[in-house]
Amino acid sequence: MTGLTTKFLEKLCFNVFKESCLVYFVINKLGKITQWGGNLSDLNISEPGEDDPITDTAIFMEGILPLKGESMEFSCIKMPNNSCVDALLFKIEIGYGLIIWDATKKDHYLTETQQKCNELSLLIEKQKNRLVHFPDKRSEMENETILEDLFQALNFAVLEMDNNGHFVLIGTPPKWIEQIPQSNQILLGHSYEEDVFTFLGNFIQTAKDLWSKNHQGSYKSGVWIEKDQTDQEFLFEATAVDIQGRKLLIISHDRCQPNEKQSIIQKGRDLALNYHKLKRSDQKLKSMHDELELRVKERTKDIEEANRKLANELKERKKVEKEREEVSQQLRQSQKMEAIGTLAGGIAHDFNNILSAIIGFSELSIYEIKEDSTLKPKLEKILHASGRAKDLVQQILTFSRQTELEKRPLKLKLIVLEVLNLLRASLPAFIDIKKDLKSNGYILADQTQIHQVIMNLCTNAWHAMKENGGTLKVGLKEIDIKNESISAKNKLAIGQYLELTIKDTGCGMPPEIIERIFDPYFTTKETDKGTGLGLSVVHGIISNCNGSITVDSQIGKGSLFKIYLPSFITSNRSKPNKEKTISLGNNEKILFVDDEPFQTEMAEQQLSQMGYRVIISNDSAHALNIFLDNKDDFDLIITDMIMPKMTGKTLSQKIHKIKPDIPIILCSGYSDDIDSDTIKKMGIAQYLMKPVGMNDLSRAVKDALQKKK
Repeated sequence: MTGLTTKFLEKLCFNVFKESCLVYFVINKLGKITQWGGNLSDLNISEPGEDDPITDTAIFMEGILPLKGESMEFSCIKMPNNSCVDALLFKIEIGYGLIIWDATKKDHYLTETQQKCNELSLLIEKQKNRLVHFPDKRSEMENETILEDLFQALNFAVLEMDNNGHFVLIGTPPKWIEQIPQSNQILLGHSYEEDVFTFLGNFIQTAKDLWSKNHQGSYKSGVWIEKDQTDQEFLFEATAVDIQGRKLLIISHDRCQPNEKQSIIQKGRDLALNYHKLKRSDQKLKSMHDELELRVKERTKDIEEANRKLANELKERKKVEKEREEVSQQLRQSQKMEAIGTLAGGIAHDFNNILSAIIGFSELSIYEIKEDSTLKPKLEKILHASGRAKDLVQQILTFSRQTELEKRPLKLKLIVLEVLNLLRASLPAFIDIKKDLKSNGYILADQTQIHQVIMNLCTNAWHAMKENGGTLKVGLKEIDIKNESISAKNKLAIGQYLELTIKDTGCGMPPEIIERIFDPYFTTKETDKGTGLGLSVVHGIISNCNGSITVDSQIGKGSLFKIYLPSFITSNRSKPNKEKTISLGNNEKILFVDDEPFQTEMAEQQLSQMGYRVIISNDSAHALNIFLDNKDDFDLIITDMIMPKMTGKTLSQKIHKIKPDIPIILCSGYSDDIDSDTIKKMGIAQYLMKPVGMNDLSRAVKDALQKKK
């Protein structure tokens, strides 16, 4: 360094910053001291030797060099001689500059503050002990008063967290709280979420996390820099503490550091004036002053920007978490419905096998007994009940989407009566059912789906009346929509319709519920009482039939659903009569394969009575060997689809490789991988869904044998 610069630095130390006992060091890039000066003796710092490392004089510099940033600040460093100093380390062209000044006053102030806090802690502990040993003197008002007096005496602002995780200002607020940007809201005494207190950064979230883990003790934040309404800067810090279950954030205003910072800035300005008076152009010292002032302002601006980003981040995080929860809920509902469908398919397979035995052996019994036997009507009732069970299984498969929907002409009145008869057995006595069914008209729809629509709406009506009872009214009539405005309102084409009305006298619904009633996954029931799919499915079924559904409801007066379905006009509405006589065979030989023994036993008796020779097998692999040994003797193969070792599909393919022209009938109680295209490609003559009656079986066998001929 030049002699002129050295003189200038000495004048700076002994004149401008004399009260602070300023000392400077110039350090090369290797960490060796090349120049020093200032009030070393006042700080009890011994003069270093020539080319000594800076760590010998300032031990706190150990590990600091090389400096990663442009500068680094040190506060209240204890020197080996028990003196307390502040320091500033910064880069220069030839290495580094280090300025050290006295921090004894700050240390003394901090010591006094710590002592005062210790005394207050003892006071709090004594108060807690007194409250524990004298519970009869303990009261909410007394605790509140003690804490508020304590915080007021310390000039603290205190925020308390309520049960909702929000914070509210308690006690008498200090005057300086008005300097906080959000003071207008905080001083109202209302509770707010943490995004209102953005000036505290992430500290509120940190305190909540620690409290949730039942950590004991207090947690300090660090110092924040803020600006008040007059653009004046101030510092403050916060402490999180749990006092007898009360979770508090204690915010203190720093009375020392702001003055100190202002003093540094002011002395920097004095330095600039002296510099100009001496007419020197040493830009390094001026740059140091400018850098110090600019760094403080930039830091304040960065913190303000970080606070704004934090507030936006908190809002965005809450929005994303809400959306994630909604998607998760929909996924759970979808998984439930998929599981129900899988379960329904499995139940249908086993139940169809059971029904096959009931229907088959009942038909055999009817075939064998005399016409005037008293057992015949009883067996016929068993067959009729089994037919109803077969239809129920078909509904289960339709619900699980394992069968295609079949639209056909339906007499709507009969379906309504069937549903009401089913409901009457399950509804309590205080629910009265009234019906007014004036139409015998037909619609074109799937019977299972229409059954589902009426059952769903009637069940919802029952739930609306289960608290106080009431009346369920079901009406059916024919209407002719000619008015285009009415047609447009209900989104219907002009023409003939059947109007089905379902009305209850239950609790009713408010307008905001009615607006969303047909939305998927929307439900007013508790979590374990419904999926929110019922009315959305109803709406979809009615729309698929080119119909319309409307709802009208009032709180306390009940609800009215109106369903409009297009009338189906046909000259012959009766179902075609199925052939009731059993087709007899001509001693053809049939191989019948099923893994259930009762199925093969029943089939053997049925086919034998029809005039066929039957070979049975309960093992598909064994059946293949039987065919290989006698392939020219068999006229027809009947096999079950789902069997162990080898499925009916695989067995059919292997038999056709041996004898391509032999007809095969494939039977199944449930299958989701067989369709018409697959059957055609496999060369299957017939595909029968269990349970199969004797009439259906005889027709299928006759048709298959005729196609072969």
